[in-house]
Amino acid sequence: MNHPIAAQFCLLLSIAIIGFGGGGCSMSEITGAYSEESFEQLIDQDKLILVKFGSSTCGPCNRLDEELAAIKSDSPKGLEIHCLSVCSNQDLAYKYNITGIPRMMLFRNGQKLGDHVGYQSEGQIRSWISSQNNIVGEVHPNPFATKATSDHVSTPQKS
Repeated sequence: MNHPIAAQFCLLLSIAIIGFGGGGCSMSEITGAYSEESFEQLIDQDKLILVKFGSSTCGPCNRLDEELAAIKSDSPKGLEIHCLSVCSNQDLAYKYNITGIPRMMLFRNGQKLGDHVGYQSEGQIRSWISSQNNIVGEVHPNPFATKATSDHVSTPQKS
């Protein structure tokens, strides 16, 4: 089942690529061809799953792939990295509201822990993964948010 917004996004991306002499979306960047059901099984694991949505013809996506490859070579314990083409996975791009690429999402036990749109360096990605890896049972809307260490709030004293 194709969704009009995802199809329009892919079409516009393809038009822009063809206009610059590119060859369209490449299947070679996909680490797996996912149906909605198989994707749900992938992200419903008790470990961190980083999913990058992008395109092989997107410059920032390709730069991000280099950073992710460096992380894969020395991966944090319990982390899997998967790259999906928005053109070949339109249903998933629609479901997860992918409106800009590259977009990374972190999942654990089927829950999205956070996401980020745009390029990040290896160090920034590792820091982001580390901050999410410490979250147990709580999802923060901001992937860089930290969990409060105490419920006690200090009030300034008048002098």
